Amino acid sequence: MTPADHRRQAASIATYLAQFERTDQPGTTASDDRPGYADLPDADRDRRHQDYLLAMELAQATALTDEDVHALDQLRRRYGFP
Repeated sequence: MTPADHRRQAASIATYLAQFERTDQPGTTASDDRPGYADLPDADRDRRHQDYLLAMELAQATALTDEDVHALDQLRRRYGFP
């Protein structure tokens, strides 16, 4: 795979994970926050948020290390991407 292919995959994963981001509304308190898509446990939501941030970082990277490619492979497997 080329670096561009890896970036496209990372962008696809980030797009998928974006649906799980919180939908914070002005004037709400932290206890009023609701997930954007599904009512997930906090640990799952936190994991998806961290994975979303990583996928966004990889999608924008100008160069990927072997460690980055490995992390992308783990994200692909975790979320069922081919």
